[in-house]
Amino acid sequence: MIAWRIARRPYADLSGEGARRFGGRWNSPAKRVVYMAEHPALAMLEILVHLDLSPELVPDDYVLMRVEWPDQIAYEAITQFVDDERSVGDEWLEAARSAILLVPSVILPHSFNLLLNCGHVDMSEIKFTVEPLSFDPRLFGDR
Repeated sequence: MIAWRIARRPYADLSGEGARRFGGRWNSPAKRVVYMAEHPALAMLEILVHLDLSPELVPDDYVLMRVEWPDQIAYEAITQFVDDERSVGDEWLEAARSAILLVPSVILPHSFNLLLNCGHVDMSEIKFTVEPLSFDPRLFGDR
């Protein structure tokens, strides 16, 4: 399977350090998880929704990560929105039943993000490659 992630080059890894430090929609701080998307376009939207910069101020070190793992690696899916995503995600991380959790995107209906459990036994089977990425200025409108 393949998932996509956009990150600044120094953070283009699968450590889950950012989520561990700050938490996220599906994890509390101190819990390592990597957020990914099912398609590069969704990964781009997930970044853009948090960027409040004009195009000329966007750092030029963003990269597109292609994350791959064998089909036999276990995954779970949550297809409906839940009330307390953090609790659900934290329970999934602690139970370690699967390396991947598919969750609905809030930004784009009918699309999914994927969470990677950085503490799962199957982490050694998950690989990634990196390629440069630039943002088309038209994505920023008239900021």
